[in-house]
Formats: sequence, C-alpha cells, structure tokens
Amino acid sequence: MITKKFLFLILFLISILSNLHAESINEANYIESSSDDTLTIIKNEEWRNVDIGLNFKTIRLTRGKGKQNIVIKLLKIEPELIETRVIYNPEVPAVNLKSIAEKNGAIAAINGSFFDIDGKPLGLLISNGQTINGKIATHSLYSGIFYIKDNIPSIAYRENFSPTSVKDAVQVGPLLVMDGKAIEGIKDIHSINYRSGIAIDGFNKIIFYATDTHYNGVSWYEVMQLMRFPDINCLHVLNLDGGGSTQMFVSTPLFSDYIEGKTGIPVAIGFYRR
Repeated sequence: MITKKFLFLILFLISILSNLHAESINEANYIESSSDDTLTIIKNEEWRNVDIGLNFKTIRLTRGKGKQNIVIKLLKIEPELIETRVIYNPEVPAVNLKSIAEKNGAIAAINGSFFDIDGKPLGLLISNGQTINGKIATHSLYSGIFYIKDNIPSIAYRENFSPTSVKDAVQVGPLLVMDGKAIEGIKDIHSINYRSGIAIDGFNKIIFYATDTHYNGVSWYEVMQLMRFPDINCLHVLNLDGGGSTQMFVSTPLFSDYIEGKTGIPVAIGFYRR
C-alpha cells in the first residue's frame, strides 16, 4: 500500500525532474550564429497533425534583440501514405507554386531546382519517369540529389547517384547534412537569405521547410543546426532553390498554409494522397 509520504516523495521528484528538463530547454533556446547577433528561439511549436500522413510545425526566431523576426515552417510527410512527385511545369512565363500545385492536384508542395533565365532547369531532373535534363551538374553548389525509387525517398551525393529505376529526381544543393553530420567546406555558409529545403529524418519521413518570406532569412549554417533539433532529427538535409524562389504550399480540408514567392518557378516537388 502506498503511503502519503511515499506518494508525496514521488511527486516531489517528478517536479524536480520537470524543472531540470525545462531549464535544459531554456539553456538551448538559441541557434549558434557567425554574427554577434544571437539567433534566439521565441517559440518552437510541437508537431501537429493537419491531415492523414501530414504533420506541421512553426519555429519563430529573432535576431539582434528582436530587430529581425524569422518564421520557419516545416511539413512532415509519411511516404507510405503520401506519394511524392517531381513536377516540371515549362509554362512561360513561369507561374507560382500555388498555381502549379493546384493545377496538378497536389495537397502540398515546395519549390524545386535552380533554373536559367529562360526557365530551363539546371542540373539533373527526372519527372514521372521522363528525363527532362539528364546532365548531372558538377558545380560545387549542385552537390545533392533528392529522388524517388520504388516509392522510397532518398537523398544522395551526386557522385553516388544512379538513375536506374528512378521515377523522380531533382539535383540541387548544397547538401547540408548527410548521415546526421553537417557538411564542411560549404562556400558562403553564413550568408543570410530566404531558404527552402527537403530532408529525411531518422524514421525515413520526408520533412520540407521554408522561411516565411514576409519575415527575414537564415544562413545554411543555421539551417544545419535547426534541422537536427531532437524533435526534427533529420539525417539528410538538402537545400532547394531559395531567395525569391522560396515557396511552400499546403492545402487539405483541415488545414492550409502558403508561403508566397517573389518569382515564378518551373520545378516543384509535389505530394499527393495515395
């Protein structure tokens, strides 16, 4: 039989452990930056289910004592429930991500690869089994490839990629994290801009992210840290075309969100109910 004193002791110990846990979270309530302005986490929301196979979260940060506000939005996708496709939209002039997603019936999408002034994709691009651009770019920026093979999402170094039986693929970069480790030697790693990217976590779920373009941007160095937070836990992280191309779209009967870009795009990664 549990006595009142024993029960009180248990509750007291739980209280102490909870406080210690809260303190450890508060102590880690920032992201390391190369500048003197600390990047402070204002709010790191918990993942919330927004539809079958989809979970969403927002992270709010501030740089330089509140002078710059940053909002990063993330969507986690379960590949066994949601199909992934690379969408090529050669429409001229190029249109925004929302138009591409709605035209193709996607419930979620993120902007894709780099492209030239004529809207032609730069780097390898395979869409629904069709090779749009079969040339693997060798520039250091194009270091990674996101692809779908046998309905399984993967991220690989371009040197390790084989197109055999690949249904969809997009070459972008730089590759920021591989096998849980930050990639070293990236040029302009501390440059701040709007960012978007795609990642795979420790449970082989896809996570894509984008900085809200109504606020300020972040550096690749900061993204590397953020995407390895315990509640995000990404093993592989690949940067997508950022800057004015940064766009994100989610639309389900239960939830909608849209990060509007500043330019039209020819390539997107779309997500569909199976």
